[in-house]
Amino acid sequence: MTTDNDEETLDDEEPTGTYGQPPDDNGNGSESEPATGSFYVKHAADGSVTLQDIDTAQIFTLTENPGFETHEIVEASLVAQPPMELSYVVDELETSYTVPVETSPEPPTRQVRETAAEMDPTEAVVIEREGEGEIHVLRVEPDAVAQTTEELHEDEMTYKNAARYGVERVEIRTDESGIVSVRYLP
Repeated sequence: MTTDNDEETLDDEEPTGTYGQPPDDNGNGSESEPATGSFYVKHAADGSVTLQDIDTAQIFTLTENPGFETHEIVEASLVAQPPMELSYVVDELETSYTVPVETSPEPPTRQVRETAAEMDPTEAVVIEREGEGEIHVLRVEPDAVAQTTEELHEDEMTYKNAARYGVERVEIRTDESGIVSVRYLP
């Protein structure tokens, strides 16, 4: 039951948006800032895309696919869609590109073989490169080399690392003894 006193209180209050802030033009409490950065395309379908921020790992769902494909790297600004601001659209696209991940017929370098000789199976080591990129050395069981190579081609970390290091290609080199090197190259 409403009293006259309650009605007066409701009529006298100013409308507020989210968390007591004045509403913006959309009726929301505040206008969200665009999310700007480098994003990895985790999933792409005709009607939607799932992106992951390379630096923060935050997930963004796009309500439409502007032509992105899984494993692409996208540099863009995203804007949240009202009213709930749970999905996004691309506001400004700087670039989108694919980082090729290739298996080389070349064997691992001498430096990689020497490093791997001191490693235990299932161990991984990072070797700094002069200039841009890195070399990741993996020691696996000899019978797991082919499977590991296949997994690296599909592993999102391969692509995210390439974007993080600012490189243009990834080269995988292996040998029968269980050495797998992932070369992030300019």
